[in-house]
Amino acid sequence: MYPDLYLPYPASLIKAVVYDIRDKSNVKKTREIELEGTYLSSRKIGSVLYILANKHLPYYAIGDSADDLTPRYRDSASSEGLVNIGFEAIRYFSGFVEPNYLIIAGVDLSAGEPVQVDAYLGAGDNVYVCQSNMYVAMTHYGADAVSREPRVSTQVYRFALKQGRTEINGMGKVLGTVLNQFSMDEYDGYFRLAATVGGDIPKNNIYILDEDLKVSGEITDIAPGETIYSARFMGNRGYLVTFRTVDPLFVIDLDPRSPKVLGALKIPGYSSYLHPYERDHLIGFGKDTVEVVDKDSRGNVVNVRAVELGLKVALFDVSDASAPVEKFSVRIGGRGSDSELLYNHKALLFDPERQLLAFPVEVRKEGADLFTYGELLFNGAYVYRIDPSRGFQLLGQISHWTDEDYLKAGFWGYCERNIQRIMFIKDTLYTLSLGMVKANDLHDLAQVGRLVIP
Repeated sequence: MYPDLYLPYPASLIKAVVYDIRDKSNVKKTREIELEGTYLSSRKIGSVLYILANKHLPYYAIGDSADDLTPRYRDSASSEGLVNIGFEAIRYFSGFVEPNYLIIAGVDLSAGEPVQVDAYLGAGDNVYVCQSNMYVAMTHYGADAVSREPRVSTQVYRFALKQGRTEINGMGKVLGTVLNQFSMDEYDGYFRLAATVGGDIPKNNIYILDEDLKVSGEITDIAPGETIYSARFMGNRGYLVTFRTVDPLFVIDLDPRSPKVLGALKIPGYSSYLHPYERDHLIGFGKDTVEVVDKDSRGNVVNVRAVELGLKVALFDVSDASAPVEKFSVRIGGRGSDSELLYNHKALLFDPERQLLAFPVEVRKEGADLFTYGELLFNGAYVYRIDPSRGFQLLGQISHWTDEDYLKAGFWGYCERNIQRIMFIKDTLYTLSLGMVKANDLHDLAQVGRLVIP
């Protein structure tokens, strides 16, 4: 943080730091960009970087100074220093006024020009970006105009991307809430969304919006009583996983005028992240589950629920859209086993050319019964070879933990050497944690080096 960036109230700052790494022996910091707010998302397209932030209005500062209520930023490439975005430059979304700011910054890192920053009254929830457009989805809590019953919708705002500059060029609205960026997609001039509409019996909808962001086609009431756990759009096909006690994988024809469900597969468990593999396969990452029936003292069924077990990785064959198949699957650990990949897709390493699949895991042994978490067995990364005809082959495990770390971790173990990211350069696999970088040979996973980070 710049020492003179004084804020009279608690606030969050986002910093983007640019380094010149052409000379590896003399890495140089060339630029810093700071935004006031909390990080929402970012994208880099070629040499252009876009950063999005949300900033909540500091209600307790109202009346002190107008400058305290407006967002501010700083760019070390500019001579302006700390810049306040004045009220006259802040825009608002028609029909959507929230006491927060959405801040969008864009900069062409190759041009050396100052960062371009725009502020809007409102806050973003999810972001989808393609080469020419950025879509920001915002959840809106309102009421039905007639019944006055609560109604949750998603407002969609489209921004044209122009070498670091953004220009709003479309607005749309659909019922329901969007799960994440993979529940949105632009294809052939249309924008597609998957949304869950809440209520006593939740339902799930697919919307296809035209160039004016008006609904041109939709599928409603998919899997009543369930909610969306993952979605993926791939060309003219869509894939949707909903869950309550079993995992239905839906295959969807995304014809812009008349979309329809082509097929479905129901299996135990759920996938919270879907990753495409070739044209006819998907990899699902999630949890295995078992269905439990609760009965009263007379033996009457009073509830049916799902109990999570270990991690589950599955390979789905979707070559026959009307009959998708779970071709292979592996289960990792017992109840309580987890992976950052289930909520952050950046934790996955997947290279189809090398048939390489790796991700961080926390593995627990089977508990004493269905409802008990077992003790911690392993924390690190699992490395697989994946083949569409043979499934998953475990090549090995890599950990940054020592025997002492396991002894000190306790039941809910955490260590600064939890692996967060995995990558490879040529024939070396690198695993990264806050406390270590480790290098392993890709052929046999033998350790070839490590760097402990103080």
